[in-house]
Amino acid sequence: MNYFIYISYIALLFCLTVCFIQFFRLIKLGAPKDLSEKSGNIAAGVAYSNIGAMSPLQKESAYKHLPTYAAGILFHIGSFVVFFCFLLLIFDAVWGFFFRYTLISSLVALCLLISTSCVIGLIIKRLLSKKLRFISNIDDYISVTLVTLFHLISALLFITFAFHDVFHQYFSSEAHSGIICAYFLVATLLFLYLPFGKLKHVVYYFAARYHLGFFYGRRGTWPPKNNRINFF
Repeated sequence: MNYFIYISYIALLFCLTVCFIQFFRLIKLGAPKDLSEKSGNIAAGVAYSNIGAMSPLQKESAYKHLPTYAAGILFHIGSFVVFFCFLLLIFDAVWGFFFRYTLISSLVALCLLISTSCVIGLIIKRLLSKKLRFISNIDDYISVTLVTLFHLISALLFITFAFHDVFHQYFSSEAHSGIICAYFLVATLLFLYLPFGKLKHVVYYFAARYHLGFFYGRRGTWPPKNNRINFF
């Protein structure tokens, strides 16, 4: 089992190294070159790009799909939670903490079960929708499958933390070891794939929002003077 743990740490280090290289390449490119006459506030435009512009009411069609938008938000929150928990579980003492404080483990497990349910719903919608299938490629399915598996196995792990007495009563210690091995195996696969698939948008997201804010902020378009949306 220790081999799976160490390999996942190496995979995480590899993932972070590649992502930082990509991020520094973006920084090296510098700010966008724009020859237009400045008529707005770039800083305000960048701030709005990362805050106000992310509201479903300010997007082109997100307000028409609020359940999907909400599911996506919960899915991303769950993704931050599973990654943060993985970083915590690097330290041996944290394992004992989650065993002792079953309420915290239960809340984390519940959060991850909700996020897992959301992403499964999004996958089903993608499979059933002809429009979404048309714009989907193999990378979309691989990326979302890996993240979903990581959410699911993380939820299962924290369930064993929260109900460890019941779990050990009905299952052998080998079953618990198997869950731990599966947890670190899925984490390894996810970290190795992340820098090369669509999941690397975790790096490019910030550059994209900065460029949008720079472009529209310089022109005085963002933040909009009138935030009301014309729905018709």
